[in-house]
Amino acid sequence: MMATMEIDYAILAEHAEVTGNKLYLMGGGWDTMFAPDAPAQVRLVCAAGIRVSWEETNIAFPVTITIQDDDAQEVFRIVGQMQVGRPPHLPIGATQLYQMAATMQVTLPRFDGFHVLVTVGEGEGATRKALPFRLAQRKPA
Repeated sequence: MMATMEIDYAILAEHAEVTGNKLYLMGGGWDTMFAPDAPAQVRLVCAAGIRVSWEETNIAFPVTITIQDDDAQEVFRIVGQMQVGRPPHLPIGATQLYQMAATMQVTLPRFDGFHVLVTVGEGEGATRKALPFRLAQRKPA
């Protein structure tokens, strides 16, 4: 089956959680994080909303979140799966929003550009969203 789902949004944050199908986000929307030294132990959250079509309900899809440097070298990976059911009140043909928040504790090896890559599905039918960011050195005050 060729995936028709879309990633409605993906954002980097300091904290995020999904409760009651609502996203609660703090410190979000950044593209630069600072550290005094590298390698740097950092904590970041990737929040994403995935629009699932009627035909894709009740099917398990793999979800992978990776952090790669600008040379496409992987420095972190989370692998899981998502499956959206079809509630009885859902109108025929309607889409649903699946939301998730993944907290990552990772060591970034150097001051450089990176990106978080969210992938849902496999192969050519996979849906992807890249979130570029950089680790920069915090200058002394």
